[in-house]
Amino acid sequence: MSFSAPSTEPLSSSPSPPFTIALSGCASAGKSTTMHILHTVLHPVFTIQQDDFNKEFADLPVRPNGLLDADAVESTDIPRFKAAVLHAQRTGRLPPGFTSWQDPAQVAVERALAVGRISEAQRKAAAAALDAARRGREVAVIEGWLLYQDEEIRRMADVKLFLRTSKAAAKYRRMTRPGYGDPDTKDFWRTEEYFEECVWGNYVRNSAGWFVGGDVEGEPDEELCRREGVAMRPSLDMSVEETFEWAVGVICEALEAKVG
Repeated sequence: MSFSAPSTEPLSSSPSPPFTIALSGCASAGKSTTMHILHTVLHPVFTIQQDDFNKEFADLPVRPNGLLDADAVESTDIPRFKAAVLHAQRTGRLPPGFTSWQDPAQVAVERALAVGRISEAQRKAAAAALDAARRGREVAVIEGWLLYQDEEIRRMADVKLFLRTSKAAAKYRRMTRPGYGDPDTKDFWRTEEYFEECVWGNYVRNSAGWFVGGDVEGEPDEELCRREGVAMRPSLDMSVEETFEWAVGVICEALEAKVG
């Protein structure tokens, strides 16, 4: 089922493109949770998620072991994703005919659950800091896994947050998160084999270059991250509260440099 997003009215009235924040990293690293919390303090003019550009099952790549791979870079219609982001940045509108497969009611539930994981005081403090830093500048958010492999996508974002994670934490989130799998796929997204080959395997294959010695659980390549403007989560598996505080700090610093 698809849910249409309004595209007839401008999302933005500003002549300047919105300040764009990207969140990426391993699947099941906590990106959606962070995005939902940021949404309540940033009130972005648009949010575009990579999930809405997933290919149909029939068009998904197949791993050598026969698994359909919904977590590969090739599982997403990347050209359409990039075109949608550029269109929204340039026009203040989502593309005509854009649809999201996500149920708005379910999104509201997930957002409420995410926001409930931080204190009201922390959320208010973050909102105040962001409002002061943005000085009225509109913001937008794009979110997805393995986004920073694409140079064009990196150029689209003013802030690039990379949520690194440990294998153990990613596996736990994948296996326990509600909403994965359906009767037709026999819940294949939550099998051990799928996690090893597709979720973690794709992360290692596509993200090793961002880390010293290719160890995705080791130290980031700080020189590369600095050169490409990618902000790595300071440590593996920070709490929701710590991740939110870090993200707000990075965004504020970038806004002050851009707007101030």
